[in-house]
Amino acid sequence: APLLPRSIRWLGVFAVAAFIFYASVVTVPETLIDETDPEIVPLHLWRHVVAYFGLAGALAYATDHWKLHRWRKALLVIGIAALYGGCVEIAQAFVPHRTDFMVIDVAANTLGAAGVIAWYLLRPYLNLRSIPELMD
Repeated sequence: APLLPRSIRWLGVFAVAAFIFYASVVTVPETLIDETDPEIVPLHLWRHVVAYFGLAGALAYATDHWKLHRWRKALLVIGIAALYGGCVEIAQAFVPHRTDFMVIDVAANTLGAAGVIAWYLLRPYLNLRSIPELMD
């Protein structure tokens, strides 16, 4: 599997983080779909889970070269993504059209980020190589 250059991998992390910030703090969160939330898990919580799974996945890919034990790296990636989620929730508390800080949203962010454990379970079986190595 290809391992893109570090700069591109980190650009991906910043792009995902910027999208989350834009969608969470800058835009107005009203959509027609929000009126039809499922009863068990509301749609807005699914958005948190998916967004922070994406952020943690991008972080895991970007930090693949770090020389840490994979489970320490997994905890670090989950922690960074969850911390970012908490900071975004704090930022939302100062935006008039958003709700106050919600612990349930932080929990959904952390749950989504924890999904990156799948990457760390599969990582020993993946052979990531740089693009030039793949061309040989």
